[in-house]
Amino acid sequence: MVEEYQLLKHKAAGHDGTLTDADGLLVFKLTNDKEIEFYRSIQEDHFKKNYIDDEDDEDKDEDDNNEIEMTLASWMPSFVGILEEGINKKNVDGIVNAKDFAKFKLNNLDLENNNANDDNNSNSNGKKYIVLENLLKGFNKPNIMDIKLGKILYDDDATEEKRKRLQEVSDNTTSGSLGFRICGMKVQSNSRIKSSLDPNHFEVEDDGDYIFVNKLFGRTRSNSNISIAIDDFLNNDQLSTERISLIKENFWIRLQILYNLLLDQEIRMISSSLLFIYEGDPNRWDELKDEDQIIRNYFIDYDDEDDDDYDDDDNDNEKLAAPLSSMSLIDFAHSRFVPGESYDENVVSGVENLLSIFENLKSEHKK
Repeated sequence: MVEEYQLLKHKAAGHDGTLTDADGLLVFKLTNDKEIEFYRSIQEDHFKKNYIDDEDDEDKDEDDNNEIEMTLASWMPSFVGILEEGINKKNVDGIVNAKDFAKFKLNNLDLENNNANDDNNSNSNGKKYIVLENLLKGFNKPNIMDIKLGKILYDDDATEEKRKRLQEVSDNTTSGSLGFRICGMKVQSNSRIKSSLDPNHFEVEDDGDYIFVNKLFGRTRSNSNISIAIDDFLNNDQLSTERISLIKENFWIRLQILYNLLLDQEIRMISSSLLFIYEGDPNRWDELKDEDQIIRNYFIDYDDEDDDDYDDDDNDNEKLAAPLSSMSLIDFAHSRFVPGESYDENVVSGVENLLSIFENLKSEHKK
């Protein structure tokens, strides 16, 4: 990859090698064709429902047209395109590092057509990266938790050895009993979490400012203490009790909305995760007056056909501003559509159990 790409600094779990651009607007993650197709289809559905269908509906008044219909894309990082390592990226240079990236509409980007089949590019090593919105953009002190969803952790393509290994993981962790498992966390150093962790389950990073909690921690949680583990993630020495209470409340609301949305989705998501992020910098809370939006702003503004609108820096900053907390679905390398087969019970059961835990946590916090 070219020099302006760098390793993503903050991550809670996942494979090594995830990159970001110099401005931190995008991430570049190793991918496969199944994940690319899933992202593309979900985003096309969002575009169709909110823009093409609206244009065709003459009965809609102006206020209705301003309302964005929630789709699964509302809970996923925006898909920008793909890059292939070693390929001539002439269609990419000048886009991935542009500070005013948001003005580019998806259909104007040609990242997926980057001469991958050109005979002059035979030196490519075949590594393919999906280009996504960086969900951490705008956070000063992000605290991150990655929760893998589902009791079944392998798809139909898995080898017998992999099926056996992942089934054993499920059987011996909360994946099997609750339909979810903590894969990792990266949190600001705080007294409560440091005192409660086994030394084998964490590493101190960033000169002591952060604690990285590894996958062994999640694999040793049980039904009886998983709620405590999530509560430890949400408690932060830098934030007031009122702000922590708001974070818990908003995650609970998001889980409710997502749960109801998933009941209408005929998909299967194997080994996908929910990524929880909240701001640990009290100064940003002060700046935003504790106002936290439930749904993130959509990264790409399809509806703006006048590039002159982006001459206003304040308008740009508002569109790209990070919330004080967010929750997103990530990782779709083993996801697919299953028309006519109803919702994904494997994932929905995990979200339902998380919803119950967050409901208890927010209620206990208010006592």
